[in-house]
Amino acid sequence: MSTSVFLGRQPIFDTSRRTYAYELLYRNGAENLAFFRNPDDATRRVLEVAMLEWGFDRVVGDRFGFINAASGILHSGILDILPADRAVIELEPGVELDWATVEAIRAARGRGLRFALEGVTSIDVAGYADVAPFVDIVKVDVQSVPTAKLPRLVAGITATFPSALKLAAKVEEPSEFDETRELGFDLFQGYFFAKPEVMGRTERPANLAAAVQLMAEVNRPEVDLDRVEDLIATDPTLAYGLLRLVNSSSYGLTVHVQSIRHAIVLLGLAQVRHLAVLLTMATKAATVNEELIVLAATRAKMAASLAGDDAQMANNCLTAGLLSVIDAVFQSPMEELVGDLPLQADVRAALVDGSGPVGAVLAAVYAFERADAAALDRLRPDDAEHLRESFGDGAAWGEALRRELHPQR
Repeated sequence: MSTSVFLGRQPIFDTSRRTYAYELLYRNGAENLAFFRNPDDATRRVLEVAMLEWGFDRVVGDRFGFINAASGILHSGILDILPADRAVIELEPGVELDWATVEAIRAARGRGLRFALEGVTSIDVAGYADVAPFVDIVKVDVQSVPTAKLPRLVAGITATFPSALKLAAKVEEPSEFDETRELGFDLFQGYFFAKPEVMGRTERPANLAAAVQLMAEVNRPEVDLDRVEDLIATDPTLAYGLLRLVNSSSYGLTVHVQSIRHAIVLLGLAQVRHLAVLLTMATKAATVNEELIVLAATRAKMAASLAGDDAQMANNCLTAGLLSVIDAVFQSPMEELVGDLPLQADVRAALVDGSGPVGAVLAAVYAFERADAAALDRLRPDDAEHLRESFGDGAAWGEALRRELHPQR
């Protein structure tokens, strides 16, 4: 029986679809269970993995990290090790809010920790009165509450927790995001952000055509450097972004890069190709969520690490990881977008139907994202340490790119 522990990380967004936080999720490596028989043990393992394997800041960046906690954790002293300015403790449904628990919450809140109530489906003012002043976020599973009852529930939450943010969990479709935002929810969690809202073939706007043209050019077997330079140079935003990224600490260059041609020569075509893909997604898609860029970068770095010592395989996996979100970025079917790019056959197959050796690597990356330990045991048996290290490197690179692409946030 495997004793591996995998850490899941699911983003939480604000009303503008900016990343507000990540929820850190425990999974048991053998049976794909979301908790131990003792829920406190699951929280301890999440903290152990998040704090010791990677470091809390590396996992959540400059966002908040949500961690589930049963009542035993609140009295254990473990919360003292968490960074007070980054951690949000989720009080699980059914936590007994007796005097000792409320006092423990009060003390932790005084040190700066934030608290969220999870799984709220109705409001009992008497039941929450003692803890209400210390609650910062109220989390509602919108799939478990009839739509007709949500307005009343939102009003009740606002009355009972007037200063708390309202979080809609399990928002699966873009339409649900719009509906819950209109109802007054402040934060949103679910898979809606990565789902294309338009899947039909429509006339593509000029910026999308230019974006695909650039990605196509840098992915050709015989790249025309003059053409790449011209395409980047014609877009001041893209040119500026490329030079800023190349000159950032992320690439460790000792020479200051002053031109696009200089960047291509110093970094090599492979690096420029990947940067061009990221920057194209970030600057050409008007509705792109920054988390998609972070997700693409994290997947790419992790996939390349899992590819092994074959440089070509690693490069193909990195490319596939970067492009794995373009259907959501450009709101078009993956098969159509990939059809416009001169990609390696293995990369194309991985993106379209998940087949081939690159597809197998991407499948492991997706399983790690979902904390699907059963799938990981099947896809990458006895490889838990490598998975953790690869994810840590990918998450760190994704956060570094976020800071460079959005330095004001």
